[in-house]
Amino acid sequence: MTDLDEMKNVIVATVRDEELASSACSEIDGYARLWPFVLMVNDWDLWNRGKSALRPEVLCWLEETGVSYDLHLFRSGGGLFGFKTRHEAAQFTLKWSRKGPAMPVQAMPAPAQSWNPHPLKSTFEPPYLGAA
Repeated sequence: MTDLDEMKNVIVATVRDEELASSACSEIDGYARLWPFVLMVNDWDLWNRGKSALRPEVLCWLEETGVSYDLHLFRSGGGLFGFKTRHEAAQFTLKWSRKGPAMPVQAMPAPAQSWNPHPLKSTFEPPYLGAA
């Protein structure tokens, strides 16, 4: 889970107006009191083109898994996800962040071929079994 001070530093560095940055940092503090595990998800692949809403795939996954979460959107795009448990936050991170462990690509063995393309026709025909 992201460190709150790190989140605040990112906001202060990206928001030019001091009052807006201070207000956003206060929002983060209040949000962290309500949701014990908070993730800043600005650069994740969760958002629609305008970064104003979640993609439908993300919403479906959240509904199917039944995690308790809350989303706080920033006006500039992106936002914070809050979770009640560490397990739910870790599950979300593994599924949707690019920081999770890379899934190993497993090669599937080719099935035993009982037929090949016919050499003279453009169709697939079974081999002639028992033909000598």
